[in-house]
Amino acid sequence: MHIPNAVLDPQVTIATGVLGIAGLAYSLRAVDKQLGERTTVLMGTMSAFVFAAQMVNFTLGPLGVSGHLLGGVLSAVMLGPWAGAVVIAAVLIVQCLLFGDGGLTALGANFFNMGLIGSVVGYAIYAPIRRAVGGRAGVLIGATLAAWLSVILAAGAFSLELSAFNHRADFLRVLSLMTLVHAAIGVGEALITGLVLRFILLTRPDLIYEPDADPTRIPLANSFQAAAAGLAIALAIGIFLAPFASEYPDGLDFVGKTLGFITNDAAVPVSLPVLIPDYQFPGLASLSLKWATAAAGLVGTLVVFAVGLSLARIISRPAPKGSPDAA
Repeated sequence: MHIPNAVLDPQVTIATGVLGIAGLAYSLRAVDKQLGERTTVLMGTMSAFVFAAQMVNFTLGPLGVSGHLLGGVLSAVMLGPWAGAVVIAAVLIVQCLLFGDGGLTALGANFFNMGLIGSVVGYAIYAPIRRAVGGRAGVLIGATLAAWLSVILAAGAFSLELSAFNHRADFLRVLSLMTLVHAAIGVGEALITGLVLRFILLTRPDLIYEPDADPTRIPLANSFQAAAAGLAIALAIGIFLAPFASEYPDGLDFVGKTLGFITNDAAVPVSLPVLIPDYQFPGLASLSLKWATAAAGLVGTLVVFAVGLSLARIISRPAPKGSPDAA
């Protein structure tokens, strides 16, 4: 659901840009109050995993449409809502600047829809369900339902953004088709989120975010082990699964071309040159598109891991003297 350039009205790009900057600033400040060394390491790993997973588009049956994981709810369940938003921000920044995926002028809207709605609003849906159901079942039921709803809410937010100052866009028509398509995509989001969390609950349930828990409850060595394992899984996804992603247009692209507010890729101006356009590593596309995509997945996953880890380390405070982290 990456909005390209020249789709939203300039007033909307400015407004969502301001909201995105303010939301990211608040997220960074909120995370600064709760970060420990363990969460810092895991933020880099989660950023890498979400990036790699977003490269793998899945096909929606015979509809000729594809979707991919947004990852906002998954990141929030693992790290908390504000850290989850920072993770999505790291992913979106690298996707935009390195791969040209999502317009630079629409970066604020993309973060608002996928980061703030996906992680923060998604967590607000997940948390009461988890408390009401309780236990591991509460985590799974709350997360899968929140994941599905977060995709629909993000689609609705885009429909409003597109139609706000654009008199040519029929809001109800855009909203109905966006909701219909992304309700189906949301099923994939919910399934992937549930499967990943089911695996975490079976292997490392201590990694699930607990708002009232002591951040030093996870031994630092175990955090590094979990981060290394997660990075290895993310690299495997980016290298071995991404080359076989569906070639069908994603939900936003499909709706845009159906309703006419996206014509073709060539008609969308590119604000900045990118190093790896369209996830095809330069020089390898002439030999094999799959090799070019695998190389892009490898490089992108490592870059996003570094950006996510760097963001976390910049905003994290030194551990108090005498704490396990300081030791």
